[in-house]
Amino acid sequence: MYKFAVAAERAAQICAALAASIFLASGVVYLSLGHWTVTHADFWRIYDFALNHTWLDSALLKHNGHSLFYPSFFWLADLRFFHGNQLPLFLAGLSLLFLTVALLLIPVWRDETVGLTTKAIATLTVIVGNFWMARSPIIASGGFNSICSLVMASAALAFLLLPRRGVSSARTLSVTALVVCAGFVASFSFGTGLAIWPTLLFLAWCLRLPWRSFLPLGTATVVAIVIYQRLPPHLAGYRTIHTAGSAGLALVTRLCRLAGGPFFHAVSGWHEKALSAELARSSMLSLWCGAAGIVLAVFAMTLTIIRRDLARSSLKLVGTALVTFNIVVMALVILGNRVREPRFEFEFLSPRYLFWSTLFWTGLLLIGIQLAESRQWLRWLVYLIALALPVLVFPMHYRSGLNCRWARILAEAGATSLVNGVRDDQQLHILAPLAGTGQVYHVAEELRARRLDMFAGGLQDWLGLNEASITSSPYKREGLRGQCTIAALAECDNGTPAARITGEIWKGGRRIPQTLVILDPTGVVRGIGHSSSVYSENRFLNRVFYSKKVTGTRFFGYIRDYDPRLQYAVRSADDGILSEETIPVRVPATNPKP
Repeated sequence: MYKFAVAAERAAQICAALAASIFLASGVVYLSLGHWTVTHADFWRIYDFALNHTWLDSALLKHNGHSLFYPSFFWLADLRFFHGNQLPLFLAGLSLLFLTVALLLIPVWRDETVGLTTKAIATLTVIVGNFWMARSPIIASGGFNSICSLVMASAALAFLLLPRRGVSSARTLSVTALVVCAGFVASFSFGTGLAIWPTLLFLAWCLRLPWRSFLPLGTATVVAIVIYQRLPPHLAGYRTIHTAGSAGLALVTRLCRLAGGPFFHAVSGWHEKALSAELARSSMLSLWCGAAGIVLAVFAMTLTIIRRDLARSSLKLVGTALVTFNIVVMALVILGNRVREPRFEFEFLSPRYLFWSTLFWTGLLLIGIQLAESRQWLRWLVYLIALALPVLVFPMHYRSGLNCRWARILAEAGATSLVNGVRDDQQLHILAPLAGTGQVYHVAEELRARRLDMFAGGLQDWLGLNEASITSSPYKREGLRGQCTIAALAECDNGTPAARITGEIWKGGRRIPQTLVILDPTGVVRGIGHSSSVYSENRFLNRVFYSKKVTGTRFFGYIRDYDPRLQYAVRSADDGILSEETIPVRVPATNPKP
């Protein structure tokens, strides 16, 4: 019996290590190949303000009621030093995500009250909770990930640094100062970061910290709220309080649906087609699972308040901290949606809030794992649930990774339309914020003038030039093959006709040309084209991670001042070297529509 128990423990450890490694590796690959490479969503508005104001003005301004003071320096530095390239932002966000995981795992592996198997299972839980691709609306965006992961990294650091009983007074004060600093970074990185203060006060009580520790935490809480309120534009705090009092049970129901969101999306991954947003509003699965999670969380928090025993297990501490922090975050999200315009009434069901609700369940499972350590009858049940977790959520993990890849392709196509100065609302929709494409066109002109983001390479300068004047290098035989056709008509920014062209083009050896030029019969450059991605040549990645569902040779471009009577042709132009071969642009038998 003893040998069987040892073998079972070892098998659980190996399975946890393998599952964690596979999930982490797949998450990093999906993020690397599917992250946003151009400006998108709310960042058009954020950049519009940043490009016309000082760094300090940009950092101090609240956007949609959120203070983005600390993360704003990431994109302000990116605009200043890296020409608005999204890659540094993505790497910053990914680094913060890894830092969050590391800070959450340090207490897990320091805990001497649990065994190696428990630590391995807890590590798997933390990795799955942080790298699940259903959270991709946040973690696949360099800007959004920098915001939210900075909040979580700061919160995790504060949880890790919370002083313990028996520590000298001098060290307690210095550590408390660091905790307060981490709290301020979280608070002024995003509005939900304010949840750090009630969480720290709750943890301080449950850790039986001396009363002198509460004074700096309480003072910092008041100071943070006052400063937050005074940052422009000012918020009407009484409105939030009045909303909370008048909504009543409706807010509780929404909180349950928000908390149950990970279950709804995990189940959606097992369906052939993703479940609709309308179904999410009426789903009983998310409602009842969320309600069960909230009840379990409140029960666990109540017991912890009574027993004040968090100091016994650092694993339980990090689990309780995640639960407390994210339940306050979700409450703030619900209140914020309620205060905003009626069109935001169901915004809390958006997949981007999975960033927080997933961590809520991660913390709850960590509490269960720690609890099961001392209860033999519960231990293997919890272990099996944790080991089954990556399998249960993997279909949605895969689907979200695939969706990110397609979103990146479409986003780069939208950016290509901007480089060509073409107004193609259909292609640009994926990049546009709620304000619509008008704001995109406005900010794109500023980016063009400053040579930022998609305009940094200067490809737009080739438009209207003769092909002989865009490069001093001789033409190169590339073995260019493929086909392309006019897919739709559009309009240039000056009102002249334009045409969207698509197709598949490759060089010899199945290499993919990244930059292409579209020429009229006189050799004048009338448009710029772009292939889907630099990673499309790797058939192994396409086969293993995308099941061959992502084409690697797709080409997308535009013709400015389009004249249907002319015959246009395409050359590759990688590294400024034009190919000898050309691919004719075919006109379909039926007239393309706008």
